[in-house]
Amino acid sequence: MSKLYNTQKDITSNFEIFLLNSVPNIRKTQLNIIPSILFGIIQAESIASSDIAKNLKDNFLDVKLDSVIKRINRFFRNKLFDPYTFYKQIISYAISTYKKKHSDKRVHIIFDHMFSHENYTTLMFTMRLGSQGIPIWFKCFKGVSDNDAFMSDTILQGIKEVSDMFSNSDFNLIFLADRWFNSCDILNYIDSLGHTYCIRLKKPLYVYYFDDKEGHIIRKTAGDLFHYKHRSTIYSDIFITKQKLKCNVVISDSKDTDVPWIIATNGDHTRAIKDYSYRFGAIECVFKNQKSNGFYLEKITTASLKAFTSMFCLVCVCVLFLTLLGAYYSRNRSSYKKENITTHKNYIINGKKIKKRVLSLFNTGLTLFKRAFNSHHYVSISYKFILYDI
Repeated sequence: MSKLYNTQKDITSNFEIFLLNSVPNIRKTQLNIIPSILFGIIQAESIASSDIAKNLKDNFLDVKLDSVIKRINRFFRNKLFDPYTFYKQIISYAISTYKKKHSDKRVHIIFDHMFSHENYTTLMFTMRLGSQGIPIWFKCFKGVSDNDAFMSDTILQGIKEVSDMFSNSDFNLIFLADRWFNSCDILNYIDSLGHTYCIRLKKPLYVYYFDDKEGHIIRKTAGDLFHYKHRSTIYSDIFITKQKLKCNVVISDSKDTDVPWIIATNGDHTRAIKDYSYRFGAIECVFKNQKSNGFYLEKITTASLKAFTSMFCLVCVCVLFLTLLGAYYSRNRSSYKKENITTHKNYIINGKKIKKRVLSLFNTGLTLFKRAFNSHHYVSISYKFILYDI
């Protein structure tokens, strides 16, 4: 019988080695179960305990399925497992490997809320990787009406913890967020940490600026500001809200936007629109990978907040692992000649040959993982969680 490569035992052993390196204080009981759950989540493409259990073999073969499900559920509810600290250690390890190949040192951080039907709300921070993203910080809440999920203090906590992750580097962090985060407290705090923000403003928000023709300060709503069609309009050193926060405002009204983008930034106004354009792909793709395009987090409806947070944490680990594996494949194609995964296709647009990505980094990693599992030929899988600049 021919040898099988990348068996469940091989994969869980490699996850175990990684966890020992990145989470040195991990409990033995957690180390005994987490690698198997990570494998089960990816193989099942689901976070549901019953789906995970059905995909676990090896040490679980002689155990009844109901008992395996109960063991997984006990882990998710275990108060001794701190999902926030656990993920912080893993993502900090990955960030410590990051070396940008671009000289500008710009790192885009995106934050937004993710809703799982009416059951849970998560404040999520992601980091842009190419045109996609990876999860770097999160906080979960029960239901969709928990005020704490939307409080400035919660958002500022996320900003501070993300900033701390990069404190030993010279990267320029650029925080991107949609119009629901245009609070002066948030903008001021990002600026006070020495970082850049590009935050979209709501149209009714008041702005104040000096009008040369009128010869005095004028108050208008952001939506009433004059702007050109099909090119950016820049207002330098404008004041926003009653708190009179000084910043630059850039308005973009083009065929690619349904409504004009009104962006506040404390950085280079010539780059504000380009920077903000990274927001959607770098966070929405992560939400999609956690849900309908990946691990169906929305299947979870009745779990306690503690259990859901543990599930969310391990889904983040799987998304991170597979996205970085996809990046590893993209950087080392010469090592995967037999696999030949189609990640890009050529299109003719306006007479020009354009190469476009058709398979995300996440799905590239997932495809590679599926091909490698129990393969009759060796397929290299990196478990080092190396963060490549794509």
